[in-house]
Amino acid sequence: MNIRKISMAAAIAASLFATGCDYAEKDDVIESRRSHEAREQKEQQGNEDGNDYTVWEFVHGTSYIYYLWNENVPDYDLDYSQYPTPEDLFESFRHQDDRFSVVVNNYTKTNNSFSNIYESDGISYQLYYKDKLGKKVIAVVEYVYDDTPAKAAGVKRGYVIHKVNGTQLTDENYAELLDQKTCTYTYSVMEVTEEDGDLQVSPGEELKETPAITKQQMDIDPILQTKVITKDGRRIGYFLYDSFTDDTKCVIKAIEKLSAQQIDDLVLDLRLNGGGYNNTLDTLASMLVPDGHAGDVFLIDTYNSFLDAELRREFKDKDYNKTFFSPMDTKLNIERLYVLTSGHTASASEQLIAGLMPYMPVTIIGDRTYGKFTANLLINDTEDKGTDPDGIPYEEWAVYLCVASCTNSLGEMNFKNGFQPDYAITDTYHYELGNEEEPLLAKALELCTGTLAKSATSYPAPLKGYIGPYGKPIDKYGLIIKR
Repeated sequence: MNIRKISMAAAIAASLFATGCDYAEKDDVIESRRSHEAREQKEQQGNEDGNDYTVWEFVHGTSYIYYLWNENVPDYDLDYSQYPTPEDLFESFRHQDDRFSVVVNNYTKTNNSFSNIYESDGISYQLYYKDKLGKKVIAVVEYVYDDTPAKAAGVKRGYVIHKVNGTQLTDENYAELLDQKTCTYTYSVMEVTEEDGDLQVSPGEELKETPAITKQQMDIDPILQTKVITKDGRRIGYFLYDSFTDDTKCVIKAIEKLSAQQIDDLVLDLRLNGGGYNNTLDTLASMLVPDGHAGDVFLIDTYNSFLDAELRREFKDKDYNKTFFSPMDTKLNIERLYVLTSGHTASASEQLIAGLMPYMPVTIIGDRTYGKFTANLLINDTEDKGTDPDGIPYEEWAVYLCVASCTNSLGEMNFKNGFQPDYAITDTYHYELGNEEEPLLAKALELCTGTLAKSATSYPAPLKGYIGPYGKPIDKYGLIIKR
């Protein structure tokens, strides 16, 4: 996702190219599609029923211009009073393949979250149903960030949270409970047991309580870990990357650090990575692709007919929808990439895998990825001043909108339903990420060296009843929607 302003076609193009989740500000292009009749209709409806339909009009007008499937969006002759909320209006024309667009009224928080700035206690969860009844929920701690309240309180990866402040998590209350400012968590510890000769992952039974933990505003470094593992004569780089923030410098430094240690292989851990900015995506891809491919096509985007025509005209049909690998001073020059994945691996992470596949072998280890095959823009209402009837400034209303679909240089949309791993490995949450005995990394090390890893000899069946990730705003605000 690259933060660039929209000013008709050229800036539209600048904002749209090859992104996992994009941001842009709305401009006169939307105003040009707003008819005087539509404004008069809105004002008349408002006078009749006492509602203010400014947000409805914004959602409608923005979607009419930018939405990938804008053929679903009706013309401006709409009676907004038939839609109780702006969300209901959008749902009336949402495309069946669109799991990603969402209307939000917290633009500032959402936009900050793309840069890993948000209020948190430092826990990233994976949510599961607790039993077959499909009501009670457990939150499995997949990662605890350094220098956070949860880390200070002793919360660890593999904790299974059942209750918050004494109240059981359910499919109806988990968001409200987990989002409370101060939380005391009732937890057990994930266990691997043997049942009829087969290993099983279970939440454990002994319940304990954490001390009270208060969330704080965090600015989380997306480079969580880089190191080199020397094993059987090979130097294997490990890179745990949390999010494609707009900080390309930190990515360059991480790859430079690994390159200086002359690694033979790279294990890129994207289990926590739900996507981000396209400038960082392009930078990382250009540093990973083998030599000789600078200037080759990385990704190709497809837009709705209106945007496509504008881009063709602006760029005179030349490469208006393509992103290319850039020349880089530092490259890893690895022959194969190993990627560790989860159901949380999405968007720019998937685009990285897809875009590199035509140029080098990419081995995927872990769980099926999420399957976010679109580029999105976060577009807020900068035109309307004032506040809505609930006191929310109009500028805080935004749509996170699918504006393009993405393929690799071969025209393959090979992750619409997520990438199936080459090696399906259950994450047991027993070892910290980066530990050589952690099952996914252990399998990668086995493949790099040809030596069977101790923890890679057998794998338990995964927990059932998976709901989805939670903890980051990208999950909480609906920017990645549960399967």
